[in-house]
Amino acid sequence: MKLIQRRGLIPIKKYLSLLLIVLLFNSAFTGITLAKKNLNPVADLIFKNGDVFTVDKDRSWAEAVAVKDGKILYVGDNGGVAAFKGAGTRVIDLKGKMLMPGFIDSHNHAYLMAESLFWLSLNPYSTVEERQLAIKDYLKENPGIKQLRGVGWDEIRRDSEARGLAPKELFDQVVPDIPAVFITNDHHSILVNSKALEVAGIDKNTPDPQGGTIERDPTTGEPTGILHEFSAQNLVINALPQPDFTVEQYKETILTWQGIAAEDGITSTFVPVHYPTENLLKAFEDLDNTGKLTVRYDLGLWADENKGTEQIGRLKELRDNYQGKSYKVDTIKIFSDGVGEHKLVWDQDVLEKTVAALDKEGFRVYIHAIGDQGFYPSHNALDAFEYAAEVNGKRDSRHVITHIDWVMEEDVARFKDLGVIPAPQPAWFGKDWYSDVGGEHLKNLNRLNSYFEAGIPVASSSDFPSTDTFKRDMYPLTGIEVGITRLDPDTTAETDLDKVAWPKEKATLEEMITSYTFNGANLIFQEDERGSIEVGKKADLVVFDKNLFEIPVTTIGEAKVLLTMFEGKEVFLHPTFINASYIKTLVEQFEVDGEFANLGAVRSILAHLDTVVRFEKQEAADRVIKHMQSFNQLLDNHKKEGVISEEAYNTLKTHTDSLIKKWQ
Repeated sequence: MKLIQRRGLIPIKKYLSLLLIVLLFNSAFTGITLAKKNLNPVADLIFKNGDVFTVDKDRSWAEAVAVKDGKILYVGDNGGVAAFKGAGTRVIDLKGKMLMPGFIDSHNHAYLMAESLFWLSLNPYSTVEERQLAIKDYLKENPGIKQLRGVGWDEIRRDSEARGLAPKELFDQVVPDIPAVFITNDHHSILVNSKALEVAGIDKNTPDPQGGTIERDPTTGEPTGILHEFSAQNLVINALPQPDFTVEQYKETILTWQGIAAEDGITSTFVPVHYPTENLLKAFEDLDNTGKLTVRYDLGLWADENKGTEQIGRLKELRDNYQGKSYKVDTIKIFSDGVGEHKLVWDQDVLEKTVAALDKEGFRVYIHAIGDQGFYPSHNALDAFEYAAEVNGKRDSRHVITHIDWVMEEDVARFKDLGVIPAPQPAWFGKDWYSDVGGEHLKNLNRLNSYFEAGIPVASSSDFPSTDTFKRDMYPLTGIEVGITRLDPDTTAETDLDKVAWPKEKATLEEMITSYTFNGANLIFQEDERGSIEVGKKADLVVFDKNLFEIPVTTIGEAKVLLTMFEGKEVFLHPTFINASYIKTLVEQFEVDGEFANLGAVRSILAHLDTVVRFEKQEAADRVIKHMQSFNQLLDNHKKEGVISEEAYNTLKTHTDSLIKKWQ
């Protein structure tokens, strides 16, 4: 068929060509428009209407944060964050609550929670009779055990002297046939029975190991059953049928500790190890490989004061073998002194050569130095770091001295000059351990403001579980409060704030928060990844029920963590922060993530929650409880039918139980 071309009309071929150009142009223009509309990536999570203390270099505040793929996508105001909201974005309205970076505890023996889980604690008891009965009962409940391990009885010397017996004999009366070894709460001494000494081959002729002390009867020279510091402790512990916890026990311990850490808002920690243990490293490796670590761990291996530089090859081997996604081995822990005695653990020459050799191999060295009035092991530690710098040259080593109860004024500047980080335990500043010290002597005790004034990045910590109040002391807000007040948090009121003995060393709230966040990240070489709320960093976040800057300083330790997130994943949610609307957002997110096998299951769950939302608005507690109990049954049915994933089921069950508890 012949096509007729008319005057004024475009030829068909030209028309088709023009049409194609128009379509292409329109498509391109539309694409540009869509690109502009979708210029911002869609967030997984948005916080809005909050008091967000970012702890960035300007210590700025914001009101909204967006998170995607475990990292911070946006920090700013409510208007700006709206551009990152998509159909699947979960939105948390903070309603004025405070949002901060997750805390970093720069000295925490998380693995020692195993003692609470698997050993006998004598801490609940106060008399000899009560403690001996507790031991008898434990042995009855655990027949056939080959050893008895425990914690407590720190006052055993007092009790033994009152009865005219050696400490070991108080144990012998109730456990004569198997070795019994109890560790004091500060972990610097062990208390043992005669069988433990026999198994270890310790008698009056056994010399004290380097850095350790075997207490002896002043008349006979026989060991009394008390051994101080880790070199002496290991003489006994290494001879026991089971010197260490098993890998499975450590795994249970870490998971249990993580639950407490999440409640405390802790998302990263430095873990110094007291003794040689590969089982602990294997436990971390297994948990990391299975994605079960919900805290970022830096681990410090223990250096034996009796082995000096000869142990470095083995330490390097362990460092090379154990590196994970959420844990890292890059540090060596050294004890400069112990507790009580004015005694250095290491020969100074050996210490300096060992620190220099470790520094040369790229290790960070983390030195314990407590001291006492007139006794300054922190000075010896600084000498060792200075020697290492002279031998190897200065580098970004970020070596650490922890505890530092006693530091001379002239040594403060040396911390900065050598790049050494102080890691104190501010929660201890309110204890009465040095109540006999007064006047000018106080200026060298528990320094804090001195470091901040000198521009030294103090990294605060708890030393969990080294005190009888270890759970309270691990909570970073306890340390933050006491770092400001320097008074007992349990008894101090606002009217007591002027009673502090040496107010010059009081820190500010901003400084204390920084010491538990950004400075902690700096200590573990994570300042580009964590420690502040900035775009591109890991979404390690914590929400509080109160703005810490708007409450009396003596109540800071009473503020509650409502939500903790590790790399964008919720690891703790306070029951008061849970409602049916919140659970709905979880269901909707699980649907987007493909955690349900069919749409019907989602609809039935959401319909149920819509009813509960209505009852919550009416504050009809009985109806909320009744419907959430039936909601639990609905979840169980969906699980049996295989239409809900294990992760979604467990998460929704946990939150449902919390909501029921909230309304009961």
